[in-house]
Amino acid sequence: MKTPYRIFLDTAEIDEIKDAVSTGLVHGIATNSKKIAQSGKSFSQVVEEIRNVFDGPIALQSIGETTEEICQCARRLNAIDPGLAIKVIANKAGLSAIKILVEEGMCTNATLIYNPTQALLGTLAGSPYLSPFVGRARMVGYDGVETIRKIRQLLCAFDLQEKTNLVAASIKDVEQVIESIVAGADSVAVSFSIFEAMCEHPLTDKGLTGFTEDDRKIP
Repeated sequence: MKTPYRIFLDTAEIDEIKDAVSTGLVHGIATNSKKIAQSGKSFSQVVEEIRNVFDGPIALQSIGETTEEICQCARRLNAIDPGLAIKVIANKAGLSAIKILVEEGMCTNATLIYNPTQALLGTLAGSPYLSPFVGRARMVGYDGVETIRKIRQLLCAFDLQEKTNLVAASIKDVEQVIESIVAGADSVAVSFSIFEAMCEHPLTDKGLTGFTEDDRKIP
């Protein structure tokens, strides 16, 4: 059954996580090895900090060149926190690993998806999350939003639309959030700056200033 999560915050910075989680609008945390390395902390330290303020899914990246290496890394991460969603690169070795890890009871996120069939195979392997990359694809001339649209069509054609959560990742601006959801994404993974931008508009700020000034005139 598809998980109902909608907004994933893509960061390992605990202050950003605390701020965004306090709104009650964040349903998951997505991070990766680069972000954790930049924090200067270990995987377990980052997970512990996040768990102090958030009890939902946390996505961490499993690394390895072979299926067995990926599985071994995933098992080490799962030992830190069984509630993690283990990110596994959706190539041949990774897709095979997803099948094994899901059968072992782990939650996986098939990631670095650019080809719609990677997402289809990730779903057939049992992954409850898929992460096609939007902004990174667009930066090199590919249409990541169209990929999401085709993934949705493939999942519907195989009657798999309720088997996984399609998470648009590598989002670079608010317009890509909108485009991805309209194309069929169940969820979006956004940076803290984009999450903040989703909450704002200059006309909203201008309107608030006017409302405040009018309110002060009331006797």
